Amino acid sequence: MLPVENTLGGIVQEVNDLLWERVGLSIVGEHVLAIRHYLLGRQGPVRKALSHPQALAQVSRYLESRGIEPVPFYDTAGAARHVAEQGEPGVAAVASAQAADRYGLEVLAEGIQDDDSNQTRFLVAERGVPRRPGEAARGDKSSLAFVTAHAPGSLIAALACFSSRRVNLTRLESRPIPHLPFQYRFFLDFQVDDPEAAEAALCELELAALEVRLFGTYPAFNSPR
Repeated sequence: MLPVENTLGGIVQEVNDLLWERVGLSIVGEHVLAIRHYLLGRQGPVRKALSHPQALAQVSRYLESRGIEPVPFYDTAGAARHVAEQGEPGVAAVASAQAADRYGLEVLAEGIQDDDSNQTRFLVAERGVPRRPGEAARGDKSSLAFVTAHAPGSLIAALACFSSRRVNLTRLESRPIPHLPFQYRFFLDFQVDDPEAAEAALCELELAALEVRLFGTYPAFNSPR
């Protein structure tokens, strides 16, 4: 299960970059999970809160309004464990209620996310060859990334592969290419309402772009399949 985007914090940069870098994976499903964050620690004034950068972004207004310094950590559960083991006064973690039970911490505040509609979208990955949209059922989704020529109109030409066939895009994000300063690759999700049209759009993109990497085609969340 790979978290790829959040309704408050946006794209999960590290995961999207790794999808491009790690070949041999296929996306076979997606899941959207409502996220509630808790402030965990010991009783007393809190000066610092440790958590994953995405979680900190999702509670930024809460922390700022209370003068609590956000401190990035590698993940939420790891932050809770660190706080429990170190026992430093004034240091708390932003994590789940389950993490409080697991590491023997007190729940100092609950539901501290900046918006109660906070949700994270996860992709389900397994080893294998990604399924193409032409093999999909109506209502599925496809995810891919591509690189265009560094030239005027190249991105518009790439997106026209989909718009000309009325293929609906549900996400478009850009990420920098490390060895090419100020050049970008684009991460794109689209609906497969017409598998034939979606497959034709992908084939045209593969001809128009410098590089295309299909991650997979899969049932959309809450699909009846």
